[in-house]
Amino acid sequence: MTYQSQPPQPTGDRWVDWAIRLNTYLNRVRTQLQHKITGESATSDGVMLFDPSEDHVVVSKSDAFEPLSYGHNSHLLAYTTTTFTASAADTETLITWTNEAISNHISIDDTTTSRIVFEKAGTYKLEFSCELQSGNSNSKTIYIWPKKNGTNLSYSTMVHSVKNSGESQVITRAGLFTVAANDYIEAAFSVSDTGLTIDGTEASSPYPAAPSAVMVITQVDV
Repeated sequence: MTYQSQPPQPTGDRWVDWAIRLNTYLNRVRTQLQHKITGESATSDGVMLFDPSEDHVVVSKSDAFEPLSYGHNSHLLAYTTTTFTASAADTETLITWTNEAISNHISIDDTTTSRIVFEKAGTYKLEFSCELQSGNSNSKTIYIWPKKNGTNLSYSTMVHSVKNSGESQVITRAGLFTVAANDYIEAAFSVSDTGLTIDGTEASSPYPAAPSAVMVITQVDV
């Protein structure tokens, strides 16, 4: 334990002076974590310290100091019920989002609803899924990729082919993204044949409706 964390010791018979010094000490440390120093013991579970070398709060468990998970708890569950049909083959179309089911520090932009905006900087896991509908028997391919601040992200395209008319398939992809505060992410797609659309499923007893696309985002850095 460092010297700064030691309470003042009484000396002589000046008890009033000692009480003042003790009160000052308690006011200073009551909400302040002690700093972990070299050689600090973790033999007792549940000792919480701030580790300057890691710039992180740690807690002792099983003879080791482990980092605590914390942060802004940023997350989002967004979906869309829109049917997306490309205006032409081999052209970019942006997916627009209609609903935020759950959100904290991440939101759909009010004006440009294709944009998902991050209030806090950090590293995030994005999980995207959508339902494909085939309107003809041609062999058709869809290309789906993320964009950050309007720019395509390299080596990120998801490619999937469908042939049978009336066929429905769900595809999904997950990835990690690092963003700055107020950055935004979009999902874009292109098809080789406009007979391939992104479309949900209407509700019919006993099952509820399925959205055309879903985006789940969780913060993973601490």
